[in-house]
Amino acid sequence: MPVVCAGFLLLGIAIAAPPSLVDVAADISIAERAHDILVSRCLRCHGGVREQGGLNLAWRDRALRARTKGPPAIIPGDAAASALLMRVTHADPELRMPAEGNALSADEISTLRAWIDAGAVYPVLWSLRPIAKELPAAGPDSSWNTNGIDRAVSTRLASAGIPLPPEATPEAIIRRAALDITGLPPDPALASAYVSDPCAASWERTVDGLLASPAFGERWARVWLDIARYADTKGYEKDARRDVWRFRDWLIDAWNTDMPYDQFTQRVLAGDLLPGATENDRIATTFHRLTLTNDEGGTDNEEFRVAAVMDRSVTTWLAWMGTSMQCVQCHAHPYDTIDHRDYYTALAYFNQTADADRDDDSPSLQVAWERGKTTVPVMQELPLSEQRATYVFTRGNWRALGEAVTPSTPACFPMVGAQHHDRLGLAKWIMDPMNPRTARVEANRIWETIFGRGLVETLEDFGEAGARPSDSVLLDVLASRLQELGWSRKALIREIMNSRTYRMSAHPSEAALRLDPDNRLMSRAPHFRLEAETIRDQSLAVAGILDRTMHGPPVFPYQPDGTWMVVYSGDGWTTSEGGDRYRRAIYTFWRRSSPHPSLMTFDAVSRETCTVRRVRTNTPLAALAAMNDPTFVEASKAFAQRAIDATPGASDTERARWMLSAALIRAPRNEECARLAQLVAGEGAATDSATSTSNELAAWSAAAATVMNLDEFLSRT
Repeated sequence: MPVVCAGFLLLGIAIAAPPSLVDVAADISIAERAHDILVSRCLRCHGGVREQGGLNLAWRDRALRARTKGPPAIIPGDAAASALLMRVTHADPELRMPAEGNALSADEISTLRAWIDAGAVYPVLWSLRPIAKELPAAGPDSSWNTNGIDRAVSTRLASAGIPLPPEATPEAIIRRAALDITGLPPDPALASAYVSDPCAASWERTVDGLLASPAFGERWARVWLDIARYADTKGYEKDARRDVWRFRDWLIDAWNTDMPYDQFTQRVLAGDLLPGATENDRIATTFHRLTLTNDEGGTDNEEFRVAAVMDRSVTTWLAWMGTSMQCVQCHAHPYDTIDHRDYYTALAYFNQTADADRDDDSPSLQVAWERGKTTVPVMQELPLSEQRATYVFTRGNWRALGEAVTPSTPACFPMVGAQHHDRLGLAKWIMDPMNPRTARVEANRIWETIFGRGLVETLEDFGEAGARPSDSVLLDVLASRLQELGWSRKALIREIMNSRTYRMSAHPSEAALRLDPDNRLMSRAPHFRLEAETIRDQSLAVAGILDRTMHGPPVFPYQPDGTWMVVYSGDGWTTSEGGDRYRRAIYTFWRRSSPHPSLMTFDAVSRETCTVRRVRTNTPLAALAAMNDPTFVEASKAFAQRAIDATPGASDTERARWMLSAALIRAPRNEECARLAQLVAGEGAATDSATSTSNELAAWSAAAATVMNLDEFLSRT
């Protein structure tokens, strides 16, 4: 739990909380603990969904108000007279709260009593407090004091009694960096150059070279394709095709050109509203045209237009603010102070666009490309004379109209800058430096993409019910640097890569295993399975068959026969010819109702809705796919042939050594080479025997498949 000084919290209250709380002084640590108890034990029944007994403890003013029977739930300064304390300590189990589950512990009751007696301050949520700008204190090791990232990590480890970890081997570091930055294994020449001279200057040159690679944008755009719910089909039962790949290409280029995050946000949310909007600015708005479209006969276009507007609002708040808004469509937020009405004032920003669930996906933009023209759906604002009124939907029913509302942000968020009434104004509010949540959410997303788990593990929830930061100091270091670097995400990635923290070994010390078993303190480099697209791309790259062609319409790589076929339209999967079948996974045709099966096996998502965090699973299907999926079978054969061609006349042991080194980017151990050679011999086709060429290839293909199934190959370490 973050511990802050009273002055810092009061500053946060002055900016983000009602004036009635500003003058209340209390023990902040007690306030944090007490509020955690309310969230975890009380709000399920007395929050925004179920205000049982007319009591809502999520809002301070509602918890303090008079009740028809008995005293208020909370009387600041008088715990003994407060109904809350009476009920949680009641002797009768039938009347004691919480009604469901175990009674509060003595410590929890003591915390609530002390909190109420001290004034019952509702602390400002950690993610809405001003970002700390000061550099963390220097740690005990001078080599870890060069930047805020290392200072935060080393100080935390020292306070926990965990020794600072050593650096990983140069071979491990260069493979890690290439996979993290480009989603591909390092080029052999690049790896050899760094391993032969692993000094600081060489490392910085290596990182800069990887960041300059066009593969960087292809790797990092994947994260935002999940957020954008990007797919090459419209969704719903018909799930017809649509041409939206120009947005995917725009996104790749935005990463490669290091478009600042504030400019990126304005373009994807409101590029059409920018003064002098260019063709690329308008293509950026396809981000919010990627909602599902229902063009089946007999459907109500207005119903699905409204559904798309709701999706755009929910996606925006989730992606940029780490806020779940879906439940607020029907009632107040269960835990956060977001009211039912707030949902519709936020939705109003997106209710004035010209699209209306039409079959032709209009409005659209006709764009020239090297093989002709393509039509891209884009956002377009209605003229003032045609703009719609926005209403609160009673219980979320789009036909049950309540009061009319105008665009505004939920009251619980900072009221920074002037209030605007269109999408461009909302984008500027989101990126206002005085809005602390935006920088924390994006910095955390970058950290999660590199290290496999965010400092806030719940990327989808920076609210009351979400996880607290595992290191709030480090999170603020990252968020403040993102702002100070002019919202350059590539520059922040460079700082992370150049930190001592990034280069630490993945092998834990005995103290680290004992005191930090889950690696929450960053006591060693994390070890986790690579994401679906990287697993596929790495296999093709190591096999020597990856086609690096960028951009263009989606491609159709191998997948099992009969995976999908639309009976009434005849639409089906036709495997691409030539190099297209070996393109990077980001270019694979994405059908929402039937995404590519091997990618889904490795935890890709359907992209029917915005997804900000993929959850890793571990099932036998992953190993089966890596052994038997057509793409991996092709890769194994190609890798085997590559090994044979590269080692003419070599013994099985030496060929095994070459194969392991090429795949794992390190010098293999003798026993590893011997075991792989033994596998080949067991397949009946040792290279020094008189077996046929085809049997030799089959044997080494089995060896290649085995290597490509090693945990070390499938993992980032």
